[in-house]
Amino acid sequence: MEQKKSVKRTIFINGFVKDTKTEEPIVGANVYLKSQRSNSVFTDESGHFKLELEVEGENDTLIITSAGYLPYKNPVKLDKELKFTINLSKRKTDRAKQDHELVAAALDGDQRAYGKLMARYRDSIYFMIKKMVNNPDDAEDFTIEAFGKAFSNLHKYSADFAFSTWLYRIAINNCIDHIRKKRLEIYYSIDEPMEGEEGTSNASRDIPTDSLDPEEDFIKKQRILLMREVIERLNVKYRRLIELRYLKELSYEEIAQSMGLPLGTVKAQLHRAKILLQNILKNNKDKY
Repeated sequence: MEQKKSVKRTIFINGFVKDTKTEEPIVGANVYLKSQRSNSVFTDESGHFKLELEVEGENDTLIITSAGYLPYKNPVKLDKELKFTINLSKRKTDRAKQDHELVAAALDGDQRAYGKLMARYRDSIYFMIKKMVNNPDDAEDFTIEAFGKAFSNLHKYSADFAFSTWLYRIAINNCIDHIRKKRLEIYYSIDEPMEGEEGTSNASRDIPTDSLDPEEDFIKKQRILLMREVIERLNVKYRRLIELRYLKELSYEEIAQSMGLPLGTVKAQLHRAKILLQNILKNNKDKY
């Protein structure tokens, strides 16, 4: 008898992870299904996580881990959308006590204590940030910056909370600040927010809903106004390409068909047009 083939389907798993005792959100907890360890996500500053997965089976195991806490492992039925609020209990170990002792030693001027704290959490901070920025070099820089900010504000740390949670919160906030600043630096990122790998429009890649939030809406409007002003300085050939690609958001194929040009020519001329645009913007930083 022929076996029925399983069909892949998309499911969504989201929720919050909190400390059982304090009910404080746990930042940087790693969340994944047992069958898809590589498709993990980290909880944000509010302890929230969201997984979007392609699955075949009907059942799996949801796993959540976080430094200083007992791991959470629970069987789940893979419905289309799952929502959880999960409380993690701290491990009954001396790790938290050791962290507090290292913080106290660092505040007393022991440089080795700083090194030990960094050695304990560097890898987990790096991989958490890498998930956010998807760039190893940026993740390395943001990891160093996060420890720098944490160590310079070590006197503000309260022993009432886990050192790891406090550190993860600093790392995530630092990363978010950089992402927001990068979005505002329009003259350095004319192309990246608008273009996918295969030449398809990807302007709303990071927007989870159909509507823009106020910050995204403002940035998009400013980018369009800026581009309209700058492209007037290009010759007609390049101006038309830029308008079709970035203002009307047509694909390379659609532009080629509209202008009656070979696809390769469209890509080459658009590449040249983008270089010209970037040069104009860089040479007029005060104005733009």
